Amino acid sequence: MINAGELTERITIEKSTNTQNEVGESTLTWSTFATVWAKVQSLSGREAERYAEIVGFSGHKITMRPVTGLTSAMRIIYRNRTLEIGAINEFDRIRYLDVICTEKSPAEIPQ
Repeated sequence: MINAGELTERITIEKSTNTQNEVGESTLTWSTFATVWAKVQSLSGREAERYAEIVGFSGHKITMRPVTGLTSAMRIIYRNRTLEIGAINEFDRIRYLDVICTEKSPAEIPQ
C-alpha cells in the first residue's frame, strides 16, 4: 500500500504521435498525456537484476496511482530526464502502479 505522502515527485507522461512536416515527411512528436505525483526510486543490486530479466536493463522504479490508458509505448519525463517504460505492474487491486523504466541518454532520444 502506498501513502499519498510518499508521492513527492512530479512526473510527466508523454505519448508519441506521427505527424507530417512541411515537406510531407512523417516525424515522431511527443505530447503530454498526463502529469502526476509519484515516488521515484533508482534501482540497484538484486532488484535491478530481477527487473533486468524482464525488460533488459532497468534504472528506475516509479510508483504512482493508476493512470487510465498508460502503456509501455509512452515515456516519462522526470527532472529533465527521459525514461522509457519497460514494464507496468499493478498492485493492491490496482490502487497503485510500479512502472519500471530505463533512462535514455540524450543521443538515444527521438525528438
